[in-house]
Amino acid sequence: MNTSNISPKQTPQGSSDCNKANTFAYRVGSGIYLNITNRCNNNCEFCIRRNGEGAYGSESLWLEHEPGIDEILDAVEKVYFPECAEFVYCGYGEPTYRLCDLLISAALLKKKYALPVRLNTNGLANLLYKTDTTPVLRKYIDTVSISLNAANAEEYNDVCHPKYGLDAFPAIIEYARGCVRAGIPNVLFSVVEGTIPESDIAKCREIAENVGAKLRIRKYIG
Repeated sequence: MNTSNISPKQTPQGSSDCNKANTFAYRVGSGIYLNITNRCNNNCEFCIRRNGEGAYGSESLWLEHEPGIDEILDAVEKVYFPECAEFVYCGYGEPTYRLCDLLISAALLKKKYALPVRLNTNGLANLLYKTDTTPVLRKYIDTVSISLNAANAEEYNDVCHPKYGLDAFPAIIEYARGCVRAGIPNVLFSVVEGTIPESDIAKCREIAENVGAKLRIRKYIG
């Protein structure tokens, strides 16, 4: 695993007046979700963390600190259940800020539990690291779900407020194309139902088809 050039040094984000905890893993349906950072390079209008401190009945997902590898594995063991069908890197932050630890922990989880791993991401990792990060995902990630939520760069900028401005949207498209090219089995774009017009959903579906991905429409959680 060559990730020597993938290690951004940034301070975790989070509201100073929120309750913080060490909820590194939590159950959602048939999956175990992994909350490994609060850092994010977007500020999406529809983001679930605007609406509360936890999600799906979890404790606060605002972290006291980012977990190490052992803490991630210990947290999974505490919430593991026999019917678990997958591990999902998704919490109150963009998981690829911790790309090295994400990949190492994913490899260890796959070895121990023999379950698929999904990465929910905003697709901006290549801008974050200034390199193509998609090739390193193939061995450890079975599904990449990329939040799209707009049909063009201007609308994406208005809704998701990315750190990278109008450069973000084309980078997301290229990230998805890279995931497909890397041979990741399942590459998805997702849009949140009710946050964009139906006509834009059709355009998003076309974008997905053009890069060889699928489109998933998610329910809005208010």
